[in-house]
Amino acid sequence: MPTTASKQRVALIDQMAAEWQSIGRTPAAVRTLQAVAARDPGLSGLVLGSGTGPPRCPTPCDVVELMRVASGRTEREEAARLVRVLLREAGADPFVCRMLVQVLVPGLVAVAGKLRWGQGGDWQDGEEFFGELLSTTWLTLRSWAGQDRPYAVLDLLSAIRCRLRRQLFRAKDEGARSAPLGPDVAADRSARSETDLEELARMLVDLHHAGMRPDEVEVLYAHHVLGYSIAELAAMTGRDRRALYARRDRGQRRLCA
Repeated sequence: MPTTASKQRVALIDQMAAEWQSIGRTPAAVRTLQAVAARDPGLSGLVLGSGTGPPRCPTPCDVVELMRVASGRTEREEAARLVRVLLREAGADPFVCRMLVQVLVPGLVAVAGKLRWGQGGDWQDGEEFFGELLSTTWLTLRSWAGQDRPYAVLDLLSAIRCRLRRQLFRAKDEGARSAPLGPDVAADRSARSETDLEELARMLVDLHHAGMRPDEVEVLYAHHVLGYSIAELAAMTGRDRRALYARRDRGQRRLCA
């Protein structure tokens, strides 16, 4: 995207952050968080305190910031677990979905980068594409609210990316059909690549039904079909890179067997 588009998308993210600092500290937001925390021991210790001292994260803003700066395997795993808790509780109050959107912003930026900020699609610039990404995120969260997903972060970002990819490919396909007929090596390569990905996705589903371990299928699908690096998967799921590499390698050996 051009430099102007980069500035626009950063402005949108900054606007969200400013809005969040306002709504994430209101009494209503704090009451919602406390109600959710009362139903989860781990979150309760952060929000309500342990009885021996003040809580570490009394407001939703504090919880989101703690999850965003999580480092090390234990902290990342706890941040991923909290996403699972919030998604499970999101059906009770729409504010919890708004909280999840703010938590997912770094992952959404990574998704936008993987999709080249909508280049070749129907969006005018990076800001408009990111707005579409946010709308898709909100709809996904609302439709999944109340579900208990062990890999909530990865599942959410994968679903959001797949939905935007479908829109992007539809736009490119329509553009290709309206173009003059003739040899187009780049388009042929792109179409062949997409066909290969679809074939790999179907193969992974078949291998899952044939007995491949679910964790191996998840890593292979996210890595080879959705295009996430192992480092990105580690950051999103809170899992150790070496463990993810091991699952990927085991799955690849099964594919080649």
